Amino acid sequence: MNAIEVKNFSKIYKGDIRAVDNISFDVNEGIIFGFLGPNGAGKSSTIKMLITLTKITKGTARIFGVDIQKEPSKVRELIGYVPQEISADGSLTGYENLLLSAKLYDIPSKERKERIKNILDIMGLSERAKSLVTTYSGGMVRRLEIGQAMLHRPRLLFLDEPTIGLDPAGRKLVWEHIRKLNKEWNTTIFLTTHYMEEAEDLCDQIGIIDHGKISIIDSPEALKEKVGAGTITVTLDLENHPKDAKKYLASLLTGLAISISELSPQKWQFIVHNAPKNAPKILQLLNDNHIYIKDLEIKSPTIDDAFLKFTGTQLDEDSSKDNWKAVKQQRRTFKRLG
Repeated sequence: MNAIEVKNFSKIYKGDIRAVDNISFDVNEGIIFGFLGPNGAGKSSTIKMLITLTKITKGTARIFGVDIQKEPSKVRELIGYVPQEISADGSLTGYENLLLSAKLYDIPSKERKERIKNILDIMGLSERAKSLVTTYSGGMVRRLEIGQAMLHRPRLLFLDEPTIGLDPAGRKLVWEHIRKLNKEWNTTIFLTTHYMEEAEDLCDQIGIIDHGKISIIDSPEALKEKVGAGTITVTLDLENHPKDAKKYLASLLTGLAISISELSPQKWQFIVHNAPKNAPKILQLLNDNHIYIKDLEIKSPTIDDAFLKFTGTQLDEDSSKDNWKAVKQQRRTFKRLG
């Protein structure tokens, strides 16, 4: 079953500004789906329509088969949403924040204690449940906010920049808990991020949107393969081989190397399709012909390369830093007022 089905989706603002322009896509149940795009590409408008915060201009969308326009209340029961901005109350403890959320979600009183305990356990916050949230690290606050969004056990969780501003250790800890929700609770995750490592490490599928249109949707590996060639850079001892080394190497690597470049007298770069797969074959050929390999570097296409290919621009992490400055200022105020 599809968690999300979007057909001919559009959001048009005054002045015929097409934030989202007739897009269609599906998200399978049980996966982690990454939604990437430059600033102004239509990510936020798409999410706001899907979570029923803004009206659709044209098209339809269903969440687990429920029409978001005809039954918005039922859709809200099926989803959770964690925005970039702070949603936890710093003047309360972690437990009190979760209790407040449980009441807002109208979770029966006899179930609240057990649900809160489960959330604290899965998000790794049990030992700090009674501490004020103003004493939490950024990563702990983020995990608490994700926990709040999961209290009513939604089947689909939307995460907007879930690790913005966190240090690498904090970011990876949040990843770990996102994976837990996905694997242990079979929660479908729909996330936006400016971190390519995050998209590649977490996501089963990645959708790239640009100028309001879907450029491509595929797995991280398939996206990288669509970029094309990778590189194998080697330092070789060719002293006892023909003087025209380039021609000699080309004859050995026919069908494997797209091109061969001499970077220095001993250093060579081979452009090849699927570098990790073909590298052992190339190394074996060199070894069979008594060519000594002194050094080796293999570089495959990256998600950054794929993003560049399908949007014509690099994903702007600086803009994420700008967003984080605003969030960080909010967090400072949050701690001061807590």
